[in-house]
This record gives sequence, structure tokens and C-alpha cells, in this order.
Amino acid sequence: MDRVLDLERTARVIQATDPDIVVLNEVDSGTARSFGVLQADSLGALLNLHATFGRSIDYDGGQYGNALLSRYPIVNFRIVDLSTDSLREGRSIFISQIDMEGDTLTIMGTHIGLSPQERNEQINQIIEVLADEHNYILAGDFNFEPTSENYQIITRYVRDGLKELSPSPATTFPADNPDRRIDYIFVSEAIEVVQSDDFQWPEKTSASDHQPQILHFK
Repeated sequence: MDRVLDLERTARVIQATDPDIVVLNEVDSGTARSFGVLQADSLGALLNLHATFGRSIDYDGGQYGNALLSRYPIVNFRIVDLSTDSLREGRSIFISQIDMEGDTLTIMGTHIGLSPQERNEQINQIIEVLADEHNYILAGDFNFEPTSENYQIITRYVRDGLKELSPSPATTFPADNPDRRIDYIFVSEAIEVVQSDDFQWPEKTSASDHQPQILHFK
């Protein structure tokens, strides 16, 4: 990542994957550092996708959080606060339903904390959210590795979609020389995963500090 704010470059990387659903983390909405741009809406317009922003915190005159882009209509969207008493950065998860030509699929996106204790609290909150869902995908930056206790806890309730296709899924961070896997696409029992992509694109490692994760399902 070169720390250059360039939404058109980000859009090119996303477009190169020809996605139906995109979960994004570290998204600005109306902040001064991003020149007041509503990044989710702007990316949606550039890509001709439906877009919704999910606030985690107020920041720099605007908001900061996660976002959903979808080729299909977004018919419901809500946010659950995952902030803890640790006084670290506020966190959230969005829960959204999309209408896939008559079939409803729940998409959840999150970016959880940096400390194991904070993550344990947030994972327990996420597990409570999952109890009300059936047909879902949960994706984002979880800040833990597959060898961690955090991972062991959450995978009692969800399936690691990419690991079902490969015993050693690719590392994701940092983008230019990844040495750890901290980003995941988790799925419910109702989801059948069929393929993952070894996505190559010249701007992939400059548009974000994380490698993109791509999963095909039906």
C-alpha cells in the first residue's frame, strides 16, 4: 500500500474480480482526511453496484467503518455495536439481507479489535448475532491468525470457506509481502463453497494494505 487515496484505483481492483458481493473495511464517510467523500457510495457509483455504509465510529468530521457493495438489491441493513470497555477503537458488525432474484442471503461484515481479550468479547457478541441467522456469509478483518484461540472459538459456529478449498489458504497481510492470515470469509452450513481465486492484478498490493479474499459459492 502506498497510502495514496485513489478510489478509482480501488474500483479497478474490485472490478477486475467481477464480484457479486463485496465486504469492505476501513471505509470513510464524509471525513476531512478523505475530503468529505462518501466512499461507499462513490465506489458503488463507479462499479454500478448497490452500496451501504456501516458506521463504527465518528471520526474527523465524518464516520468510519465497514461497507457492503452488492450486485443484488440490499433489502435490509442494520448495525450492531461491538465496542468494548477497553477504550480501544470502536467496532461494529453490519447485518444485511440481499435479494438474489427471490432468494434472501444474509451478508455480515466486521473488523474486530487488536487485543485477544477485546476480540474474545467481540467474537462472543458475533456468535449471539449468528444465532438468529441461517443462510449467511460473514467476512472481514478479524485480526487473528488460524492458530489463535479466537479462531478456534468462532469456527465452532461457522465454517472457514477458503480453508474448505485449501488446507493452507493464502496469507493476507501486509499486502505487499503477506506473512499472516487475518482476513476471512466464514459461511453457514447452508452455503456450498465451490471455488477460490488466485487473483492477480497489477494494482492489488497498492490499493489496500490487505490482500483481497475471493470465494465462489452457491
